[in-house]
Amino acid sequence: MAVKKAAVKKTAKKTAVKKTAAKKSAAKKAPAKKAVAKKNAAKKSTAKKVVAKKSTAKKSAVKKSVAKKSVASNFVVPPVPTSASRSTTVVSSTPVKAPAQPAAAKPAAKKSSSNRLVLAVVVAIVLIALVVVARNSSTTKSASNAPATPAATPSATTAMTPAATPAASAAATPSASASASASAAPAAGQAAPTGIVAHYTAKGATIFWVAAPGVANYNVEISSNNGAWKLISTVPASQLSLDITKSDTAGWSSFKVSSVYSDGTVVAGKVFGLPGQYN
Repeated sequence: MAVKKAAVKKTAKKTAVKKTAAKKSAAKKAPAKKAVAKKNAAKKSTAKKVVAKKSTAKKSAVKKSVAKKSVASNFVVPPVPTSASRSTTVVSSTPVKAPAQPAAAKPAAKKSSSNRLVLAVVVAIVLIALVVVARNSSTTKSASNAPATPAATPSATTAMTPAATPAASAAATPSASASASASAAPAAGQAAPTGIVAHYTAKGATIFWVAAPGVANYNVEISSNNGAWKLISTVPASQLSLDITKSDTAGWSSFKVSSVYSDGTVVAGKVFGLPGQYN
């Protein structure tokens, strides 16, 4: 009986030890479970944070892609700049058509350039006319201020015709009988006047010549349009010029200055011509 009691006591002790051990293990396991639960909760919160970050990153990426798509859809390549719209570039969601230039733009430019060319030509012609008028006025002034015996220079002479035609020289009227007698050969020392020139004036022209030796006087004759010679003036030997008046601009007049000697010999000088009619 004592043995049974001892065995019962040992068994009771063992069960008590087991219970205490179980309590201790349970007590130890509870903090361990709590720590594991905390760790698991921390891991879950970390995982949730990572998932949240990933979702936030995905949302930002989606927003960026949407923004890029909207920018790409709103951007339109601007058209090639033209002369009408070179300084403006329009960017919009809808394509903008370049303004159509009118078909008459190029012809208008051509017309303006041709008009400018015509205007330039007209201005040049007017300038040339002014220069010619100025030169003529200066020539008239120089003729009015010329000395009694001007030098026979080519620049001072007017446009002269060639020698008179045979028909014109042969047709002599009785009024030009003095020139008809010039067919006889002049004597020694008798000569025609030289350096015959004509300067234009406001009323017509002035004929100048250089004196011949031993001359009594000079005859000045005119032929209108190759017609008969007419004596318009006989001047003394001391006079070496004669003013003639222009009466018409049509046709052509030929002039001849002759030396008249005391013995009646007439020696004609070179014939020259001027445009228009004179008297």
